[in-house]
Amino acid sequence: MLKRRFLILLLTAMVVALLYIPPAVAAPRADGIIHVVQQGETLYSIARRYGVSVQELARANRITNPDRIYVGQRLVIPSGQSACGVHVVRAGETMLQIALRYGVDAWAIARVNGITNLNLIYVGQRLTIPCAAPPPQPPQPPSQPQPPVSWPGPWNAEYFDNLTLTAPPYTTRVDPAINFDWGSGPPAGGMPVNAFSVRWTGSFNFEAGTYQFNIRVDDGARVYVDGELIIDGWRDGGLRLYTAQRALGAGSHTVKVEYYDRVQVARVHFWWKKVSAVPPVASPTPSLTATPAPPSDVWFGTFYNNEALQGEPVATHYVPAISFNWGVKSPFPDVVWWDGFSARWVRKAHLNTDHYRFCAMSDDGMRLWVGSTLVLDEWHPNDGSQPMCKAHWVSSGVYDIKVEYYEHGGNALIHVWWEPH
Repeated sequence: MLKRRFLILLLTAMVVALLYIPPAVAAPRADGIIHVVQQGETLYSIARRYGVSVQELARANRITNPDRIYVGQRLVIPSGQSACGVHVVRAGETMLQIALRYGVDAWAIARVNGITNLNLIYVGQRLTIPCAAPPPQPPQPPSQPQPPVSWPGPWNAEYFDNLTLTAPPYTTRVDPAINFDWGSGPPAGGMPVNAFSVRWTGSFNFEAGTYQFNIRVDDGARVYVDGELIIDGWRDGGLRLYTAQRALGAGSHTVKVEYYDRVQVARVHFWWKKVSAVPPVASPTPSLTATPAPPSDVWFGTFYNNEALQGEPVATHYVPAISFNWGVKSPFPDVVWWDGFSARWVRKAHLNTDHYRFCAMSDDGMRLWVGSTLVLDEWHPNDGSQPMCKAHWVSSGVYDIKVEYYEHGGNALIHVWWEPH
């Protein structure tokens, strides 16, 4: 009898154990993240937020009618970004602290969890943490124009004993290259050591392509190609660099360089380099006496050897993006200081009607304007480790975008970007 009862109790215990085995916790889906539909959202706005197409989003969730989603619906986002864990918010924590702990961007966590304000998180909230992506490698800054091994020439040279190239010339000669550092001496025997000017003219055969023309000068200079003024630095100043790019067809082209020295040392170095085999549409010529209207797809930058963007720029360039990490080096060696310099970039950009998130990372300070509105004002020392972002609403149109930057000391970097919010 006792043996029978024991068997009954043993069988009962086994049944109970089987009934109460805890279910296995499902692992996070590796093929996407979860978005909970909020009031006013559409499948299109959700797809745009995560950078996927509406068709991909609908297919991942077996939605046959993209117009039929509802508040509270859980959608798998086929973003290719895996969820690497869940964090429960504790008292005193901020989104930036949480992001730093997991080594991911705060806005990446916000996007995964449908958060639009980084300050609106609460104790006990469960945040999906996306896997940290390897840090993007910022594009290297354009290589600085280095003097060539062989200089272009020869040149027909006219030397004037005045500042204004007023005829007749004091002397004429053929110069093998425009590569002079006269210091405090005269450019030719018997000429004054200051207050003189020179004009060089030459015709050269070019292959079809785009060429960058460079002139490093103290004091003033102008450069013409086929009669078109492409560099205008006709003003007093210490040694500085000017560059300009021009598309040229195959054949002979006339290049003219004009130069003057007013006081102290006299230096002028001129050369060019082919940068592209396909000649694009020529860009507007930058004028240093007024802010130019740059092409719509590039930035025009000016550099100053002070932290306040004062005086004449010592170097200029066109770049497709503001994305530089100079470290402890100068943007333009021998022209721009390693520390204590500033820069300004301008361009035009077409923006659609929307909220945009304008962001920057800088070491040290930066400011960004959209039209006449100062959107980002971070004119203070920074270490460049965290993005600084602000949302700004615009209506559809073309806007002048301006970025200003200064470097105080140590490392120097600046990255600027924007995206629909």
